[in-house]
Amino acid sequence: MTRAPLIAAYKGAAGPDVLAFARIWSRTGGRPLHVVTVYPGQAPVGMGRTDAEWVADNREQAHALLAEARESLGDGPAEYRAVASESASHGLHDVMEAAGPEAMVVVGSRKTRGVRRTAPGSTADRLLQGAPGPVVIVPWDYEEHPADPVRKVAVAYVDTPDARSALQAAVGMAAELGAELQVISVLPDTRVRPSLGEPARFGRDQWAGFQESLNAAVGTLPADLVTSVRLLEGPVVDTLADLRPEDADLLVCGSRGYGPARRVLLGGVSSRLLRHARLPVVIVPRG
Repeated sequence: MTRAPLIAAYKGAAGPDVLAFARIWSRTGGRPLHVVTVYPGQAPVGMGRTDAEWVADNREQAHALLAEARESLGDGPAEYRAVASESASHGLHDVMEAAGPEAMVVVGSRKTRGVRRTAPGSTADRLLQGAPGPVVIVPWDYEEHPADPVRKVAVAYVDTPDARSALQAAVGMAAELGAELQVISVLPDTRVRPSLGEPARFGRDQWAGFQESLNAAVGTLPADLVTSVRLLEGPVVDTLADLRPEDADLLVCGSRGYGPARRVLLGGVSSRLLRHARLPVVIVPRG
């Protein structure tokens, strides 16, 4: 059975970061690697005609980018495709649809003050609103210090349907990569204290409740999967965004809990997290 591909969106300064991540995943997990460059297709310039020279020039530039990617990857197995579309996000969406629901796409980040952080550009922003499969956002400058191999897959977890879907997706990714799965919850630092009762006990009860939820989730996972749990405390977005390469090699998050099934839709936490995470972030569709 042919495995679903890993689609590397190659274009611009973030292209090497995308290739660095995609090459490691493809080699380790066995997914076919498809390197895709999307270029502007036919655009009407008059009644019933298009500028053929303009289209040909765009196609030529796309193939030059693919040649650059091929040189970077060397002899590694990969398929290279130049796709004409009205926009980069639309073209990548169509490629994912054709590849099936298990296909994943990898996109890069805008430059962010020279630091390794995720920062989706306009293509990623649009793709993240309705993509039919998982979308990986790779931090700027990832190429300089890639995680090779991927040893630890972290997943952000709280006991909700969308987080449970993310957990199951992360289980599959960890198994595919032969990596440890770390299930992470963040106890929100809300500064809320009970009007009655003992504040210290309230905090302990909250901590115990989150820990119990983590342990229960891990108890449902395959016995042969190496797993660990980690309960952190603080502002949820900042705490997850500040996870470092020493903590994990990538972070899996779910989509928001409403909207079309099997589509990526950013929620409040994931949309803010993607603005400054230190790790590659995988956003998975709703179950």
